[in-house]
Amino acid sequence: MKPWSQLRLGRKAPDEGVVEFPLSGNGAGMRVRLREPRHTQPARERKRSFLQPLPVAGVALVLVALVGYLAVYSQTTRRSGVLVATHDLPAGAVVRASDLRAAGIAGDHSVIAALVPARQLALVAGSRLTTAVPAGSPLPRSALGGRGAAPAAFTVAVPLLHALGGNVRPGDRVTVLATYQAPAGGAQTRAVARHLEVLAVGQAPSGFDRASATIPVTLALPDPSVASALALAGEAGKIDLLRDGARAAAPIPAASVGG
Repeated sequence: MKPWSQLRLGRKAPDEGVVEFPLSGNGAGMRVRLREPRHTQPARERKRSFLQPLPVAGVALVLVALVGYLAVYSQTTRRSGVLVATHDLPAGAVVRASDLRAAGIAGDHSVIAALVPARQLALVAGSRLTTAVPAGSPLPRSALGGRGAAPAAFTVAVPLLHALGGNVRPGDRVTVLATYQAPAGGAQTRAVARHLEVLAVGQAPSGFDRASATIPVTLALPDPSVASALALAGEAGKIDLLRDGARAAAPIPAASVGG
């Protein structure tokens, strides 16, 4: 083997990227393949690739989607003041200010536009309803008819325990029952007026006199001719109120005892 000093410098082999180093005189040697240098993309070229049309379009679409989401979120969470029924309002009732209250709701613009704004409470009072509005429901514009005159009304004095235990409320529909004492003894009870709307209820006293107290109940009279029967019941008999239920049209026969 030749000394290291006598070794010839390696020469490039015919194959691209291969260098030969001869180790002896007989032509034997070592072949080494050179690794191609790693090329890194310059910062300027990376910046230029980011500004190509496809990445820019993607960023623009993301921004448009974000703006649209924020607009929809703002629209659906913004609350508007509308009028809401404080109790069940039947069709044909004349709206009073006490029948409604202001409430804030969120919804689509077209839905809010179909409801009566809270600021129009004074304008709505005195209007007659064309459809019923349940308690807690927003008042739709379509439910308002023309302004109607106040209906005929009559006030009866009812013992607290005979007025549903004091639980009668404005908007209830009630039947007035009158009990009369017969001259020869005994008593008779009959219905003197049916399906009357309660317009107002007086305040019951507190304390020990509550059980024996009498409260005024104002009733709307579709037919004023029943006023005389109500007046007679209050003067000569005892009055009980029956809240009308689902079978309000069912007959109520008279009942008697003794006599």
